Amino acid sequence: MRLRLWVWLLAGFLVLSACGTGSPIPGESAQTPSPGEPRYGGTLVRSLNYGDPANLDPIVKNEVAAQMVTMNLFDTLVHVDPVEKTIQPGLAESWDISPDGLTYTFHLRQGAKFHNGRDIKAQDVVYSFQRVVDPKNASPFANRLEGVVGYAAFRQGEASRLEGLDAPDDYTVVLHLEKPKPGLFYDLGNPALGIVPREEVERLGEDFGQRPVGSGPFQFESWQKDDQIVLAAFPDYWAGRPYLDRVIFRIMKEEATRDAEFQAGNLDVMVIGEAQYKRYSQDPNWKPYMIEVPELFTRALHLNTTRPPLDNVKVRQAINYAVDKALVIEKVLSNKAYVAVGPIPSSSPAFNPNLKGYEYNPDKARQLLKEAGLEHGFDLEVISSSYWAKSVEGIMGYLQDVGIRVKLVQMESTTVFDRTAEGDFQAAFNSYGGGLDAVMTMYRIFHSSNFGRPGNTTRYHNPQVDALLEEALYEMDEARRIQLVQEAEKIVVEEAPWFFFNYNKAVMIHQPWVHGLRPVPTDIDYQDLTKVWVDKR
Repeated sequence: MRLRLWVWLLAGFLVLSACGTGSPIPGESAQTPSPGEPRYGGTLVRSLNYGDPANLDPIVKNEVAAQMVTMNLFDTLVHVDPVEKTIQPGLAESWDISPDGLTYTFHLRQGAKFHNGRDIKAQDVVYSFQRVVDPKNASPFANRLEGVVGYAAFRQGEASRLEGLDAPDDYTVVLHLEKPKPGLFYDLGNPALGIVPREEVERLGEDFGQRPVGSGPFQFESWQKDDQIVLAAFPDYWAGRPYLDRVIFRIMKEEATRDAEFQAGNLDVMVIGEAQYKRYSQDPNWKPYMIEVPELFTRALHLNTTRPPLDNVKVRQAINYAVDKALVIEKVLSNKAYVAVGPIPSSSPAFNPNLKGYEYNPDKARQLLKEAGLEHGFDLEVISSSYWAKSVEGIMGYLQDVGIRVKLVQMESTTVFDRTAEGDFQAAFNSYGGGLDAVMTMYRIFHSSNFGRPGNTTRYHNPQVDALLEEALYEMDEARRIQLVQEAEKIVVEEAPWFFFNYNKAVMIHQPWVHGLRPVPTDIDYQDLTKVWVDKR
């Protein structure tokens, strides 16, 4: 079974709307000519809003700041195009699938190279995949290969290799599954499963994450901590070098700083926040250069279900009843979001329009707190990066009104990630999701096998939810998969391990000379930079 025969598996996974860019240049009323053919050369300067990523080893950090860089440094067997909703060849130029759906044979393209000049071989794929699963590396992405024969034994240290992974020759990789897995290609296209050169990983050791060597369209050039990361076009990339000569990721956490640099023309592209959105969207000169998309992310207050009093479901429900989400979105977020009813966002085909979320009912919140023995309320510490502080501040007053006294503690986003991964928190504001397949996303966030770094930071555990998600993970009938994940979501909403706040409306703005940016629903920051070019003429 070849690539085209798998389109049917993907067609129902994603239905999205997006708005593109126009053509008038700011300050001019007349339309400019078409940008014409893409041009080679130039540098794209992007803002990196979330702080320094700390590590660029693709298997280490499960966060936007790292992945928006590593996706350009490391190439994968297949490429997932979230806008076109297709799976495309990557380092594997073709593949075959056995009739029972249990054996995948990937045929690697010959001549593809690592950034150090060496040809990529099948053993590099075996090494890279085993490195992700190896328990010594504690990768949050290990479960991307769950379902491969021998996965559990290797993860538990009972086997020396991943049994279901073979390289019969230099350009063939065979993957054996325990059960058919309809979401496999989405996993294989994740940057964490990017192919790495063993000799560089072993030579650099821990420094591999500071001086990464991959095989993607761009190669690492330099990194000034808390300032900028520079990537250069890889001239020997198998698909041809990208149009851009360089990409500079400027680490800029302050919105005012980003805005000033953009207005001065020193920043080519940035994702904008609520205040900027209100201003730019009302400016006819800039509005054509805005790209909007309803992202597959849910913004929420993650509640540690193992920490009293949040281990009491009534307390978690009270938090959800206490806040007028629609009013906070309107007044604080300038309507740059949509009210959430549960963890699966409205842009997903698995979204359940009949799911009943939590209405604004402060009296109900107070009653639930009383039933939980907290008639006089309690203190709640919320950790958050500065990026999300405005959202937390928007809900604090409502929680205070029902007796929940919030203390907001701001810290670096990487610190928030580490503390939630280790369970060292009471509540944390975060944005989670981005997956094209709601089943896999829900599995990682709420299945009890994924406590901590793999995604279930709230330590939520419900055997019925586990069973539903396990069945859905390997169900080949798409309608049945959606039914199963919606049943699991309903239970999760009732037990409220999150305060379900909003679904993000992502907005990116760019200079008139930038072309090729797209409305990416998995995260608008995850731009395929091989498609981007600049022309300042």
